[in-house]
Amino acid sequence: MRTRTRILLALVTILALPFSAGGIVGSKHDFSTASWNHTGEICRTCHVPHDHGRDTGTIGLLWNHALPNHAYTMYSSSSLDGAQDSEPTGISKMCLGCHDGTVGLDEFDNKIGTAGSTFIGDSDRVPNLPSDPGNDLSATHPISIVYDENLDSGLHPKTNSMGQSGTIADVLENNKVQCHSCHDVHNSPNETVPNTHLLRVAQTTSQGGSASGLCLTCHDK
Repeated sequence: MRTRTRILLALVTILALPFSAGGIVGSKHDFSTASWNHTGEICRTCHVPHDHGRDTGTIGLLWNHALPNHAYTMYSSSSLDGAQDSEPTGISKMCLGCHDGTVGLDEFDNKIGTAGSTFIGDSDRVPNLPSDPGNDLSATHPISIVYDENLDSGLHPKTNSMGQSGTIADVLENNKVQCHSCHDVHNSPNETVPNTHLLRVAQTTSQGGSASGLCLTCHDK
């Protein structure tokens, strides 16, 4: 009888826990049913387990998608303190392979090097300007820039929490802010805020957080 009671109590405890969901399946980056996806896979639109003779090692993450090959206008401001790369680098360069609107979504796998036929919609482009040619990042949050709270007193320490993704340091790439620092591209369980652009921290009270919560995670204002 005691054993049955303990089992019932355990089930009640489990059911009382907050429901958590997430993962790449069914997320905004699940393109398995997209008409342009000739493989019908999820991961392969960005990654490939074997590089098929392409030197993906120089790009990293077994990358399997075409990258933009034009120059960009980077963010500039008199208040910019951290060292910024002259061009997008690392993971941000990979994100721009779709999100700058100049590279086809279908330019992956065996179609790398051929002209794409399907491009990202205006509302998902970075920058989000339909008339922009896809290379002007001067009006967006700086990327490929060193996060240095010692140089910029307006930044919180890297040891501060970044939602459920660990610390600020954990979402930097080689100590630099990149696209994935704010956006969890894989919609990781318990990390991504539901019903957002894959944000790591809610920006509004309607998203279950606080006003400008993501901004104030890093910026000490």
